[in-house]
Amino acid sequence: MHWEYLIASTVTSLAFIIGGVLWKVYPPKKINYLYGYRTRRSMSNQQIWNYANTIGAKMFLYLGISLFVLSFLAYILIPEKSPMIALFAMLVGVGIGMYWCETQLDKRFDKNGNPKETP
Repeated sequence: MHWEYLIASTVTSLAFIIGGVLWKVYPPKKINYLYGYRTRRSMSNQQIWNYANTIGAKMFLYLGISLFVLSFLAYILIPEKSPMIALFAMLVGVGIGMYWCETQLDKRFDKNGNPKETP
């Protein structure tokens, strides 16, 4: 078998899983430009920062698990193409994950960064 295809296909997903676990266990405490879910909106105040990094860690973990399953299936079905399938899935997954995080921020905070009142 072509072990290099398996490694190339799954190494990124394993990095996402490890990163998600570390992010969840050691979330960034203060707004910074080095570590955490960093968008203009998430860095606008500490309350949004804390919430964004809570859901960002979940997104990283779920994305890593999904990518691992998809990459492993791609390796079983089409070993030679599995690294490219994994790369494409990662790019799409990151885009979807960021959209999901921003949607969650929209539901919870207004445009000024204040929490929305729940009915």
